[in-house]
Parts: sequence; structure tokens; C-alpha cells
Amino acid sequence: MSIYPFTYTLHHILLLKLLAAFPFERARTLHNFLFLAVANSPPAQRVGIRYQFYKGTTGVHSFEIESFLNDLKKGEFLNKEDLRLTKEGHDFYSQVASLLRYESFSQYCLQLALKYQNNLWQVNHEVMFHPLFRKSKTGRKIILPVA
Repeated sequence: MSIYPFTYTLHHILLLKLLAAFPFERARTLHNFLFLAVANSPPAQRVGIRYQFYKGTTGVHSFEIESFLNDLKKGEFLNKEDLRLTKEGHDFYSQVASLLRYESFSQYCLQLALKYQNNLWQVNHEVMFHPLFRKSKTGRKIILPVA
């Protein structure tokens, strides 16, 4: 058994799950996808999910999600140049995947990703028309509804 150099959270495992199951080619698409998931899910379903999103010119950005991705790259679970899992990433994910079994937000994310299937580029398009995105100013934090 190997010793992992970082402490990984359920957020890290959720990202591994999404990246193992779906072909996110760009980090921007992953940020936009998680924005749509958080913005469209009921508040009771996203307990413990506290991502902050900032409006950019081509979508949203979350420094928390970027930090989780960087942790996974430093741990060599993701390729440095793209968002594909390495062999170590697949091995680690298979060891910890069962931790998400009772997380309702991860189940919602999977259902939403299945809706898009091979059209993940559509996520980038839909973000531009989301009401929360449209009423925010570029560079500012997007305020998500609490209840």
C-alpha cells in the first residue's frame, strides 16, 4: 500500500469520478459543468458544496475547483497536460469510489453529465445563457441562491 502525499477530500474524489466517467477535455468545461450542477440543484442536495464561481468572458472559474485539480496533478493522478486520469489515478479512484455512494450531489452530477453524454461542449454554451451568469458582471463572484 502506498502513502499519498496529500489529504484528499470528497471534492477530489468527485472530480476523479467525473473525469473517469466523462471526457472533459478542458478545465473550463469542468468549471462550467460544476457551476450548472450547483446552480440547478436543490440546496438540500448540495450540502457541503461551497464552490465560489466568478464570471469570466467565456464561462465561470472557481479557484477551489482549480486547487483540487492542481492537487490531483501534484499527486500524479491526472496528466499534467490534460484532464485524463493516470494509472495511479484510476487505482486510487477504484479504492475510494465507494465513499461517494451516499453523496446526493455526486449522484446529481452523474445524472446531469449523462444528460450531456458526448456533447460536453454544450455545457460551455448553456452557461452563457444561465440567468445567474447573465446578471453577474465579468470578474465578479456569482451569488448562488441559498434556499
